[in-house]
Amino acid sequence: MSTKGEKSSTITVGETSISVEVKEIPIETLRYYSSNPRIFSILKHFGDKVSQEQIQSELWKLDSTKDLFHDILNNGGLVEEILVRGVEVLEGNSRLCAYRHLLKKAKEKGNQDAIDRWSRIRAKMLPPDVSEEAVFAILGILHIRGKAKWLPYEQACYLWRQSREFRKTYKDLADQIGASKVTEADVKNSIEAYTMMEKSRITDPNKFSYFFEYVKSRKIKEAAESLPPDQELDRLFVGWVDNEEIPKAENVRDLPLILHDKKARQTFLQKKGSFEDALEIAKDRHPEAKSSFYNKLKKATEALENAEEMRIKEEIEKDTGKKHILKNLCKTVNQFCRAVGLEVPQANAKKKRQSP
Repeated sequence: MSTKGEKSSTITVGETSISVEVKEIPIETLRYYSSNPRIFSILKHFGDKVSQEQIQSELWKLDSTKDLFHDILNNGGLVEEILVRGVEVLEGNSRLCAYRHLLKKAKEKGNQDAIDRWSRIRAKMLPPDVSEEAVFAILGILHIRGKAKWLPYEQACYLWRQSREFRKTYKDLADQIGASKVTEADVKNSIEAYTMMEKSRITDPNKFSYFFEYVKSRKIKEAAESLPPDQELDRLFVGWVDNEEIPKAENVRDLPLILHDKKARQTFLQKKGSFEDALEIAKDRHPEAKSSFYNKLKKATEALENAEEMRIKEEIEKDTGKKHILKNLCKTVNQFCRAVGLEVPQANAKKKRQSP
């Protein structure tokens, strides 16, 4: 492979520094890296055997690749070098695709200056013995911590493969990503959502957010207990998403409300109405679901119903502050009920009516 050397630099992975050389390389010698998480997620429907021509065709279908084509043409070349190991383009496959289309157009026009310009591409050359594990770590640094971030689905694909192929733990991956807001739970949820999509053979990246909302929700898991014994929520959910019965990913958060209410649940499960219809039924029957005021009242009521009365009685006898809180609550509730026209039951009157 004929190259023009320019300069050397290093890439740091963990505690290891990897030397790289920046060179200009003839583009016809390079190959697309099918294991790149972005390409891997795009080409999954082709199976294990995918040709270089198929990769190029799929990459060129992307608007982002066509945007790169115009950016590179307007800038007269690359702003950022591609990353190469041997002849494989580990990072920068879309840029290589754009270059190849620029070269094709230059040849069609017979423009020798343009042919010379687009026939070679600047690349950072990794040593040929760099491991796949190190390559994946580098890609993660570039696309999760770096500026050129992957889509959530592509990130999840990356984490899933790291976990499966290199036996990385959730903690390993969270530490490797290094972003302060990324927790082990985030990594776990991403991998579980991607795994669920894999098992269901759903490959649309836009559906990932539905599955992420689903796996991270504790309330949804609790709501599964409301289903009939012969119905399994995971299987139902896959069908709902695949058939686009849930309007938006954020609506997944409303599933517990629908599933907990019998009428709303039957409306949705038995196809008597849409997701929106079922949600409206659930909200009408549970005002606390759409009003923070009634939600707080319901929680306060549940707290009182579940309180240990004898323990509370002993506490307020010893603690005047706690006693004051309860007395103030009682007074406020009575005043509020009278103000809105609710009759307040009188405890003493009730006792008198019950007396023989």
